[in-house]
Formats: sequence, C-alpha cells, structure tokens
Amino acid sequence: MATNIRIDELRVKISAYGKENQGELLYALAEGAQLISGCEQVRIYLEDLTRGALTCAHATGRRIEEIREASFAIGSTETVVSSVFMNQYPVDFRIASPQTTSIDMEMATRFGIRKSYVMPIVSLGKSIGVLCLDQTMPEESLATRCKSQLAEFTGCMAGQLDQARIYHQQVQLARRLEEFKSREAAGMMVRSAVKLIEKVSLASVLVPTQQNDAIGALEILASYSSDENLEKMYYQQGDIDLRKGKSLISHYISDQAIITDERLLKPLFISDLTQHNLQKRALTESMELRSLYVVPRFNPENRRIICLVNYYSHDLYRFSDFEMGLLQTHAEMVERVISEVGGEHLEIRVLSEITDLLNERTENLQPFLTKVLSKATELIGADTGSIAVVSERDGMKWLVVEDEAGNIIGAKNKEWLKKYIPPFPVGGTELAPEDRSLTGYVAYTKQPKIIARVELEQGSGGFHRSMSDLLKSEIAVPIICDDEVIAVICLNSLRYEFFSEEHRRILQIIGSLTARHISDLQRIERLQGEVNRLTTDVAYKDPHVSSYRLGNIIGNSPKSQEVVDFINTVSPPLFNRIIYWARNILQEATIGLPSILVTGQTGSGKEFFFNNLYNKLNELYRRDLNPNGELPVKKSNIAAYAGDLTYSELFGHKKGAFTGAYTDRRGILEETIGGIVFLDEIGDADPKTQVQLLRFLDNGGFVRLGENADRYSRVLLVAATNKNLHDEIAAGRFREDLYHRLSELSIRLPSLNERREDIPDLAVHFLGKLYRTYRGDNEPLEKPPILAKEAKEILMRHNYKGNI
Repeated sequence: MATNIRIDELRVKISAYGKENQGELLYALAEGAQLISGCEQVRIYLEDLTRGALTCAHATGRRIEEIREASFAIGSTETVVSSVFMNQYPVDFRIASPQTTSIDMEMATRFGIRKSYVMPIVSLGKSIGVLCLDQTMPEESLATRCKSQLAEFTGCMAGQLDQARIYHQQVQLARRLEEFKSREAAGMMVRSAVKLIEKVSLASVLVPTQQNDAIGALEILASYSSDENLEKMYYQQGDIDLRKGKSLISHYISDQAIITDERLLKPLFISDLTQHNLQKRALTESMELRSLYVVPRFNPENRRIICLVNYYSHDLYRFSDFEMGLLQTHAEMVERVISEVGGEHLEIRVLSEITDLLNERTENLQPFLTKVLSKATELIGADTGSIAVVSERDGMKWLVVEDEAGNIIGAKNKEWLKKYIPPFPVGGTELAPEDRSLTGYVAYTKQPKIIARVELEQGSGGFHRSMSDLLKSEIAVPIICDDEVIAVICLNSLRYEFFSEEHRRILQIIGSLTARHISDLQRIERLQGEVNRLTTDVAYKDPHVSSYRLGNIIGNSPKSQEVVDFINTVSPPLFNRIIYWARNILQEATIGLPSILVTGQTGSGKEFFFNNLYNKLNELYRRDLNPNGELPVKKSNIAAYAGDLTYSELFGHKKGAFTGAYTDRRGILEETIGGIVFLDEIGDADPKTQVQLLRFLDNGGFVRLGENADRYSRVLLVAATNKNLHDEIAAGRFREDLYHRLSELSIRLPSLNERREDIPDLAVHFLGKLYRTYRGDNEPLEKPPILAKEAKEILMRHNYKGNI
C-alpha cells in the first residue's frame, strides 16, 4: 500500500516537470523502479547523439561515478544494453549465461552484478534509452507483475524524458560550442604572438582543469609554433601536474591553481629552462626550448589563475622591456578573448528561453519561479539550486525558500540534495556567524557572489550555510526590481571551482529579464491575499437576517443607515480619483490626495467600515478598470510601531537608516500606489510622521527615512481613531492642520448602545459565523442554533462597554 501511494506521488511530481528537468525525471524514474522491483542498484542509459553512444545518465547504489563512466555503442549487439536498445525487447541478463559477451562479463564482474533485468525506454515507438535493474544474488528474479508495472511506469513518463533528453543535449552542445570558440580564439592569439616577436618559437595558453576534488592541473587550451613538429610535440606533453614539486609551475601555484608565491603575481622570466627540474623534460631535451616568459592572468580577489600565457624561445634570450610590454598586453587580450568570446551563443539561448517563459504568462508566482530555476540550472549545468524570496517578519527581512511545514514558497530543485532550506536573515558581517548565508549576503549587498570552495568560505567565517556536504561550490545573484532586492537565485555544484564569470553574467541576464514579472506576481499574490481576507469579512450573510444594507452591514437603525448612505455617497467621486491615477491624468495632481477620517469608540467597527468601503470601491474597479484585477490595498495599525519604525512602515527607509535597517524598504503608501490604505489609531502617530503625512496628503510627495530623494505616490487614505483628536490637539500631541486635512471627509461610527435596533440581527449573524467555524462534522451547515426571543430582548437591554 505504501509503495502504491509513493508511486502515485511520483506520478504527480513527474507530471509537473518540464524539458529542463532531466535530472528530476531520472531521479523519479530510478526511485519508482527501486520501489517496484526492490533492486537497490539502478542504471539508466540514454541515447546521446552528441557523443554517439548510450551514456549512463543516472545510477544508484555503489560506485556510482565508476558506473557512469561506462558507455555503450548505439548501433551494436555486442552488449546487452545496446542489444535491448536496438531490439526494444527486455532481457533477463545472467552473468553465467553462455550468451554473455566479454564486454558484459567484464562489466558485471567489475561491479558485482550477478543478474540484471534490462528493459528499453521507448517513446512514440522509438528507443530513447535503457533501464537496468541489477541484482547481486543469482537466484533473485523479478515477477511478471513487477515487469508489467515497470513497463507501465516507464512508459507513462518516456515522452517527457525524451523531451528533456533532447533539450539537455542541445544545451550540452551549446556549451561545447562555446568551448570550441574559446579554443579557436586562443589559437588565433597564440599564432599572433609568434608573429609578433621574432624570437618567440612557441606560445601556449594554459587554463586550470580539475582531475578530482583534491588534485588539479593546467591543460593546454591552445598552442602554436611555426614548426609544426614542435607544436605537435608540445601538445603531446599533456596537462601540467600541479601537485607540490611535480612541475616547475607547481612551485608558484597550488594544486587548485591559486598563486602561492608572490613572484607570480607579475610576469615571470626564466632565462634557462635547462637549469630547472622539469616535469616535461622533453621541453629542453627534444624540443630544445631554453628561455620562457610567463604572463599570469588571475582573479585579484582570490589569486586563482584564469590562464597562464607562455612565450618560449629556442635561444637563451631575454626579452626587452618593449617586447615584455607587448607580451603583457597580448596576454591581457588572451584573457579577455577566452573569457568573453563564445559566450554569445549561450546568452542568446538564455534570452530565447526566458522570453518564451515570459510569453507563457504564468499566473502564479511559485510555478513561475520553479520554471526559472529549472532553466537556470540546466543552462548553466549546475547540480541543484533554489530561489529564495524576500519576506519581512518583525521588521527584519528574510530569504524564504520554504516554510516550516516544507511548503515551497520560492523554488528549489533536486530536493534530495537540499532536504530543507530554513529562512536566512538578510545581512552582512553584523550577523552572527551561524546566521550568515550567501543568499542573505547577496540580498544585503545587492551584488552577485561566487564561492569557489565552500569549506574555505566556512572556515574564514564567511557567508556559506551548508545544506549538504556534497555541495562544493556556490553562486548567488540578486533579482532586483525598482532598486529593491525581491529574490535571490542560488545555484550549487558538486564540483569545486565550477562557477565562472560567464555563469554570473547569465544569471544576471535571467534576473533582469524576470524581475519585473516576479515583482508583479508577488504584488498580485499579496493583494489577492489581502482582498480575500477583506472579502471573507464582508461576504458572510446569514440566511435568517434580512436587514443587510451594503455588503454585510446590518442596518435597521438610523445610525447604521447613515453609514451605508455615506459609503454609497462618497464611493463614486472617490473612485473618479482612482480612475485618474490609473490613466495617469495629471489635472487632479494639484488638489491634494483624498482622505477619510473615521472616528468612534473602541469596538464600533472602524475596520469593518473600511472593509465594506473597500469592497464597494473594488466592485467599481473591476467594473470600470480591470475585470480580473484587484484595487491595491494595505492596512496598518500606527499603535503597533514606535519612532522610526512608524515612519518606515508608512514611507519606507534606506539601508542603514537605523539599527536593524539592513536593506532598503518601501513603505505601504508607496507599495499601494493607485489604491487605498487604512491607518488605524492615527491619533498615536509621532510628530515626525504627522509632518510627513501632512506633506504627503498635500501633493503625494514623501521621503524615505535616511534618504534625500523625493518620491511620489497616489492613494486614498482612510485614517481611524478612537481618541478625541480635539483634546489631542489642545494637549499639543496632534497637529491641527493634519486633523483638518484628514477630516475633509469624516464619519463617526455609532457604538452598539446607539444602534440597539440592530442587536438581534447582529447576534444571529455572529452566531451563524461561529457555528460554521466550530460545528462538528455531523452537524448540518445550514442549521445553526436559533436565539430565543427572550435572549434577543436581554441583549438589546444590556449596556455595552469597552471593545464590543
């Protein structure tokens, strides 16, 4: 039963994957195959036309890396994998079978495979790959039912896997094309070096490569000599070993291509190579090269080599100052060429992919972020990644990928590498070491950052929070809209030193292309959430109440009818102002912003009044401006803040404006441009906030805290208070000019004691709401308890005090 449930869950996941999700599809296929068959070791081979072979795209069990190194011919019957691919018939492979070929025997013996069920992966009648389920015990055998389940499960996802396979290979081909272009460009440059200075017999460009996690090398990106035999001999020497003492250059740089000897921070001249212990002795013995001028090009931040440009001469020759200047300029051009030339093709693909994604017009934020992350991960070749969205909690900004329950808020892929990503605070060195993260730092600085080796960053008290020991390098880039960081995209690799400046550039392109759409989706979701809360408040109407007058305002009493009449009277002219804002008509800009002052005792329903006013205006908005949209809305309680925090809540602040202001922030009056804002407890506003509010109501202008730039917004401001503002003015706690500006339109809400005629229907209304909330499963929805006549009379006679 549990297996079937998990298989169904995998099917749902698979249905959501796109062409960018080859890794996720393969992982799901392997997990499903393991569940159905009970086999721990699974191998999945896919047709790879870029290599002309069946390559191992995914493996589970032991010695995964070694298994993935093996590939099989596509058009051959010499191996069971190739044969099953060609014939499209599954095979029960046994090592002891007389039909076992020597290649299969060697593979099975090497990895302890005694038996294997090998089946084709077929899409639209064409083989796209092979699935192998390996068993270590020869007596084990898959039941016919299991084989049928495997065929059905594999068949249901084969089409998606084929699309992902093709897309993945296209991206791989694009990357190889970039590498080819870099080699071609570097080759052109070394040819020019030999022509540039007569004494240069051979020139070469070396770049770092990585043989495994610990030991690095320098490979020959390009070399040239006018003597073809000399060039061929040089190229045959292969990579330069960077292990300590293994080569001449290893005395100057580490096995991770980091300069350790400061002498190599500038060009190095070696007058006589024969006087040194060389790894490649053929350089002096058979190739007869004597002098060497090495120009290093490196990242100044970490001293890691970008490339070494070598200029050899046959003779003992010291280059003149003029010649060395030429060669240094030449080496600088080499660096620029190999760093920049060739990236255009991949960048064009990125532009195309993201443009197509934007044209899909995804309506929800989380699915859109997931698609962006999948494309970024695949295009760059990262192993996993996440997108964290900026969220404000208790006055601090956090980066959130998922909530405490594991619900995805941003995006993440290949979750088996990142089980749970907690929220990270936005900040820099002021954060405690345990609170620091790369995404938090990038959001704080608004600048991208690459971590080449995560353990070095951790060891130095830097900005890496480990989500898995498997992850070796990391890159993060902020997504910025209107000069505000709204999200951070972070990618990880299982390899050290994986991410480059080209990757940074690509992620910045993705961020700049998607920022506005992400911001719009965030704003829409926030607005929809607020509108849903407001709608819930005004939507419920009890079937036993007949005195609803507007929304769910109960209006038997004259006082209640006055409230309804006020909303119906002021809504049309106020909405005309909103239309002007939406259509950017400037003729009304000189008459100030509209405002309403709502007064009344605590508990008289000031926020409830606002909700019904908003509901009326939103109906007009949908009717006349945007049938599918929502009128922007925000609420805030002034009494919940103090000092600079009150000002920041309304008008925003600049990073560093006060303690804890780690990032820029927009206030609610700026966020709700073109909409309506409710400020409760306006009588508690501090003097500084009152001054700025007065200016804002005059012309819509304001200044963020800690900033000098003028900003403008247009909103309908509804302010509420339970205080007697005349008394506050007399005591010097509230500005009289602000009071008059706020109270151009004003309404006093009646207390419950002033609207006793409404109490019976109010009681029925709230009893019905409570019943819907707390009723048991066996209690009918439409039959709430009924108040007796005597109970209603008691409620009407009661004298109500306080917040009722």
